[in-house]
Amino acid sequence: MLDFFLIDDSQSTSNRKLVLQRVGGIEDELFYRLQAEGIIEAWLDYYGTFRWGSENVMRILHQLLQKRGAATLRPDEAVFVAILQRAVDAQCGLLARGD
Repeated sequence: MLDFFLIDDSQSTSNRKLVLQRVGGIEDELFYRLQAEGIIEAWLDYYGTFRWGSENVMRILHQLLQKRGAATLRPDEAVFVAILQRAVDAQCGLLARGD
């Protein structure tokens, strides 16, 4: 599972006492499918840790909705869209941690 946490764009991740709100997660199948489609960057590692700023989150959300349309989303894609939308609504980026 690749877990996503809300993080403010100006917040540093170097703080060891950093407590972030988990907003959901996606499975590897969806991650790799979206990578193959160019929605998720090819150099990102599902099992690693990476961060998207709020502008990247908005871009990914718009790309996915433009490609699919809200009515034709698969259930796993709808979960990912909800994660992205929560970050957009909170005006935050996302920190991803894979396991």
